[in-house]
Amino acid sequence: MAKPSRILVVDDELGPREALRLILQDHYEISTAQNGHQALDYLSKNEFDLVILDIRMPDVNGIDLLAEVKKKVPETEVVMITAYASVDTAASALRLGALDYLIKPFDRKAVMEVVEKGLSRRAESRKIRSRLDELQLANKTLRREIEKAFVNIQRHYLETVRSLVAAIDAKDSYTKSHQERVVMFAMLLGAELGLSAGEIDVLRQAAVLHDIGKIGVPEQILRKPEHLISEEFDIIRQHPVIGAEIISPVRFLSEVVQIVLHHHERFDGTGYPDGLKGAEIPLGARILAVADAVDAMLSDRPYARARTVAEVREELRRCSGTQFDPQLVKIALKIDLPSRRIT
Repeated sequence: MAKPSRILVVDDELGPREALRLILQDHYEISTAQNGHQALDYLSKNEFDLVILDIRMPDVNGIDLLAEVKKKVPETEVVMITAYASVDTAASALRLGALDYLIKPFDRKAVMEVVEKGLSRRAESRKIRSRLDELQLANKTLRREIEKAFVNIQRHYLETVRSLVAAIDAKDSYTKSHQERVVMFAMLLGAELGLSAGEIDVLRQAAVLHDIGKIGVPEQILRKPEHLISEEFDIIRQHPVIGAEIISPVRFLSEVVQIVLHHHERFDGTGYPDGLKGAEIPLGARILAVADAVDAMLSDRPYARARTVAEVREELRRCSGTQFDPQLVKIALKIDLPSRRIT
């Protein structure tokens, strides 16, 4: 059995309070308060569906009490009691959220109609609130499902990216071992610079993926044993842009994109693809430029023999401030290259 609706009657006169209690008690749970302060105390401790309050009371004006009720419990319906009808007072009460008026002396039928109207509106408000709560919960659930699906999409895309890296390895046998050495040398440079764990992680991912754009370069160019002609080199120069485009849809690789895009920029601004200069080049890209070049010089390629460590060190010094960041060159020269090399 449903609990009866709760109604609070507020009037400083005993007669009207009792009259309303007697009219309503057979249908509802009635509480009475003899002044505004007592009414506010009741409202702070109990939940009422409807408040019926006198517009004239000695301690708190009915209009002021209405405002307080609506402030504390805005969904509670309020009916005003008055011995006379005043247009100005009615307008003020309605603006503050009063439902209706009851005129003294009370007509039983009018009281029941107004109370039923108020309780019906209160029940409808509860239904709306309950529905809103359900929708908020559903939205939270839906948001979680969307986020979960997005993470899955990102994960699947990253798996695709890794498959592309493997495909590059198959196209160019040099790439895989080169990638591993670039990762290790970049990590050493990053550690010497005092990069944070998060920055090191971004740098590691960029080092793994820095040549992924070579998937868009024809295999005959990658494997060509002679020096590339101008047109072929123009194609090779597109691989940072292609790589950045491939990984840009992966949200958690957002910081990696710019490093991959700019790892062939030169410190003096003559690199590619955008001709960035000095500090315009992301630090991670400057680090990869050194790590990439060092390993390339230490490796046998189809078109060039590996250089000695002494030759690599001399080349780093020669290109400091032009191709490479001078600060990174100083750090690279401190590293024992042969002992760090993967064979």
